Parts: sequence; structure tokens; C-alpha cells
Amino acid sequence: MSLRATAVQLNASSGQDVLLGTNADGTLVSWMERNWPFWSWAIFLFGSGILFAKRHKRDEHWYGWLVLVAYCLHQSEEHAYDVRGWRYSFVPSFNEGPLSELFRETCQEFLALSNVSLDDGGVISCPLDPKITLWVNTILIWGGFGGCMVFATFWPSRFLLSGSLNWGTAVVNGFFGHILPAIMTKSYNPGVVQSVCMVPLGIKLIVASGRPGLCLLNGLISHVALILGVNIVFRLRTNEIITMSVMMLLAGIIVPLGIANRISTHSSSKGSSAKNQ
Repeated sequence: MSLRATAVQLNASSGQDVLLGTNADGTLVSWMERNWPFWSWAIFLFGSGILFAKRHKRDEHWYGWLVLVAYCLHQSEEHAYDVRGWRYSFVPSFNEGPLSELFRETCQEFLALSNVSLDDGGVISCPLDPKITLWVNTILIWGGFGGCMVFATFWPSRFLLSGSLNWGTAVVNGFFGHILPAIMTKSYNPGVVQSVCMVPLGIKLIVASGRPGLCLLNGLISHVALILGVNIVFRLRTNEIITMSVMMLLAGIIVPLGIANRISTHSSSKGSSAKNQ
């Protein structure tokens, strides 16, 4: 929630107001925090071209890279320009939306301990500010989804499942973070249009993986890590970059690669046992 003395009415300039302000730690919003979504747009365009060129070989590896490309388009709708043409509208929309209730106590506690005068129009962007948003999206999606597929490229027998696990993260985010809130509020939220396309495809792919439960579990774990990270930042006043980077590396790299490796090892052990018998 953007904690103010009065209720906030979102409009086309709400995102710009956030970008012209400060982060929760008092630092000015940096150039990268303002403009990283346009890199997502570039990754989407470049990645789409490569995947289109290799469309005749749509295997598990191809679809593993597709989730990164598709999610970069998702980020573009959220944080660059949404379908209404509003700039950087996801952060203020989330902070004023139904999911911000998950952080109400955290934000109220942070407000009580902050030297911000609401009577003077002071604003605290909680639970999301541009700095947290940058590191969540770049580490979890660019680094996590992309990193998993780099591992899957060199060690496919051990890590290829991580691509499907990442689709689980996309499905959980798209449905619970966008489609469900849109149904609850009967209104548009930035990212929901892309989610309507991404979620059905993701469901189809995680079912085809043969491990839909694990894929959804991976998605839930990544979002629990996000919630925990945000609470740590605001409750314990930890460094935003370090806290969110560690949590997102855990959720985006360690967990999916660990799950994929465990399943691969277990499957190999069962296969060896069957041969010995």
C-alpha cells in the first residue's frame, strides 16, 4: 500500500509519481530502477526471434526458454507500459490492490517507525518500491529462468525439468497475482492480459511434464520467498538489494535446480535398480 493520509485514486500518472519519488530506504529511484522494463521488452523481442527460427524443434528445452521470453513480455505489461498506455503502473496498482493485505501489518509497523509526515503529503511505497521490484524481477526471472536453462543446456539429464518448474512459477504468478485479483475486483490490473495467455499454456506444459504438482510447488515456494523477503526488508530494515537478491537466488536458482537434480537422481536410481533385478 502507498500509505498516505487519504485514500489513493490510481491514474495514468501514479506510476510516474512512484518513479519520481524515493524508495522505502530513502534512496532516490535510479535510472536502472526506472528503465529495466525496457530491457525486458528487448529480451522478449530478441528471444522471440530466436525461438521462432527454431520453432520446428519445439522440445522441452525450447519451451524452457519460452517461459523466460513470455515472462519478459509479462514484465513489459506490468512495468513498462500497460494496455492502457500507463507507465510503470504495476507497483502502485499492487500496493493499493487486494494482495497488499498480505503485508498490511508489516507496512503499518514500518509506517509507525518511519519519519514521514502524512500531513505533509509524505508517501511510503509498501510493500513494493522500485528497488525491490527491480531485484525481484531481474534476479528471479532473468537470472533464475535464464540460469536454469543454461544449466539445462550443459547438463540436460539433471536439470531439464527446471524449465517446467519455472512454468509453475509463471502459472502461480499469473493466476494468483493477476487473474484472481482481476476477478475479485472486476477490474484490470497490469499484467492480467498477458496472464490470460500465459497461464493456460503454462498449465498445459506442466501437465505434459508429468510433474504438475512439483511445478506448482516450485511456483508457491518462489512466491513465499518473495513475501518473506519483503517482510524481512520492512520489519528488520535490512538492505533491500542484498535481501531480495539472496531470496530470489534461492527461489530462482537453488530450489528449481535442486528439485530437478533430485528427481533426476531418484529416477536414475530406480532405473539402475530395475536393471539389476
